[in-house]
Amino acid sequence: MFLRSSAKAFQLAPFITSGHFDAYGFPDAVQTMAVMAASHAGEDRHVRLVQAALRAGGLTRDALQCGTHTPLDHETAQRLARDGEPPSELRHNCSGKHAAMALYARAAGWDVATYWQADHPVQQAALETVATVSGVKKSQVRTATDGCGVVSFAIPLRAIARMYAVLADPSNLADADLREALTRIRDAMLAYPELISGDRRQFDTDLMRAAPGRLVAKHGAEGLQCVGILADMDAVGAPSLGLAVKVEDGDRARRAGPAATCDALHQLGVLGEVELSQLESYARPPVLDLPRDEPVGEVRAAFELERDAA
Repeated sequence: MFLRSSAKAFQLAPFITSGHFDAYGFPDAVQTMAVMAASHAGEDRHVRLVQAALRAGGLTRDALQCGTHTPLDHETAQRLARDGEPPSELRHNCSGKHAAMALYARAAGWDVATYWQADHPVQQAALETVATVSGVKKSQVRTATDGCGVVSFAIPLRAIARMYAVLADPSNLADADLREALTRIRDAMLAYPELISGDRRQFDTDLMRAAPGRLVAKHGAEGLQCVGILADMDAVGAPSLGLAVKVEDGDRARRAGPAATCDALHQLGVLGEVELSQLESYARPPVLDLPRDEPVGEVRAAFELERDAA
């Protein structure tokens, strides 16, 4: 399965392990780190953080090679349309990731204009990180071009879940620098869930808000949802877990993935009835009678998780 945007935390890690991230002295390093690991909704707050990061490195939005699209936040998109403001690279949901890559290239003395190409050192460093964290040999990680133009990585679904278990608890990683980097990225995502997707009806954000400090969530295009489940500190010996849910048809409506994720987390005992009630519009999204906009049904998950014999 291709990680798509679920790889962002791991694509960011080499920038941090290199020391170049800290050398820039970003105005708010934790929020900057969060938006660089995000698929943000293009809200003004997201844009300001990406702009400030680029400014700190002497770059402008012209350095970003992610292209443009309408902001994912509906209210922001409506406002831009009303005001006649065209979408820019800054409002692309991957602008934080691209800013990180361009800034990493600049600080390392590599060519900034080609940071997005597969053979660029920035992309090779991301590949190394994905291989290390997933436990998949580098030669066996398949690659293709992601929707924003940079490299996307394909590994087995079980390995993706493992990556998020590591993100939830990087303490067993042998590489101390990578261990520290992923811990910082995880903590930034937990501290600012609204930067990972957005303030208004965004599943990653709302899932993390429903279980603050316990879940680190990041979706990927074409129906992939990943969750790192932090260990229960009150349960001695309880492990951190990783969950990866893939909807095979791509889940364009974004209904099946959230519903399946909520149900899986409930079966694992991670989400209780209180949290599910907060996530009801995702756990059981309504089916509407469009002419009258009235509910006529709901989407429900219908599966049971299988447990390994071990």
